[in-house]
Amino acid sequence: MYVRVGTFRIRPGTLDEFRQRYYAECAPLVKSARGSVDCMVLEPVDPEASFAVCTVWETEDDATAYEASGAAAEVAGRVREFFAGPPELCSYRIRRP
Repeated sequence: MYVRVGTFRIRPGTLDEFRQRYYAECAPLVKSARGSVDCMVLEPVDPEASFAVCTVWETEDDATAYEASGAAAEVAGRVREFFAGPPELCSYRIRRP
């Protein structure tokens, strides 16, 4: 499996609206993509830490196709107004013995 994690800070006072929009508008788009396993918002326990959005894919090719389709940019555009700065994106492979 393959995981993409976008981290970002959120503008103060916007968490509830961000959470509602992400799960109502963004998550269905991500989950409808070929190879999508799941997506979620990780909310930090430490109020000074960054938020993260995690998408899980069956394969790296699925995640790459999602990105190339423009869907990832569309999803980010729907919540960009809540970001307190530019997001960072990292990708991970899950390999189990």
